[in-house]
Amino acid sequence: METPSATNPETDGERTLDEAALLARVMRYFDGAIRGLRRRDRMVILRASDDFWTVMETLALAPVAESAEFKVRLRGALAKRKLLQMDGGVLSPSTAAALLGVSRQAVSQRRAAGRLLGVEGPRGYLYPAWQFTDRGMLPGFEDTLRVLRGEDTWSIVTFFLESDAAAGNERPLDLLRTGRLDAVARAAELYGEQAAV
Repeated sequence: METPSATNPETDGERTLDEAALLARVMRYFDGAIRGLRRRDRMVILRASDDFWTVMETLALAPVAESAEFKVRLRGALAKRKLLQMDGGVLSPSTAAALLGVSRQAVSQRRAAGRLLGVEGPRGYLYPAWQFTDRGMLPGFEDTLRVLRGEDTWSIVTFFLESDAAAGNERPLDLLRTGRLDAVARAAELYGEQAAV
């Protein structure tokens, strides 16, 4: 038995009735969400780099009745995305492999062994660009990962990218870049101890 369909006026293609019903529901939701946004928020969303994140920004900013858990999860996803965009964004396994002069499999093995930081994305692991230099790994990065072993990936990302009191209110990443490896090691040890409490 064939599923009933409706014409899509945008493409003159066919949609199943359930696709058309879902699209209508989504359109009603976004119509209400967009109408509820302040102009300033609409401008922020319009500057988003792609459609998917435009949708996510709309959902996060919209004053619509959604569960608190939904809003918290959505804002968390947006915060993670912003963290990943900092300091060069993320690299594919192939690009990371080329920077290190190794195979993609070796990149995967280093990540699994805790010698390289990989963040799970929708289609596999991505590698924050800030852990690399044009000559390979940022000096001291691998040692710091060893100290942070046992922390979850996002805690590690946050450790490197946010100012830390134990690091003299500087970002551990910036300390590594300027060769202050001892300060980063101390901050990582304290970070691990605080997380354990």
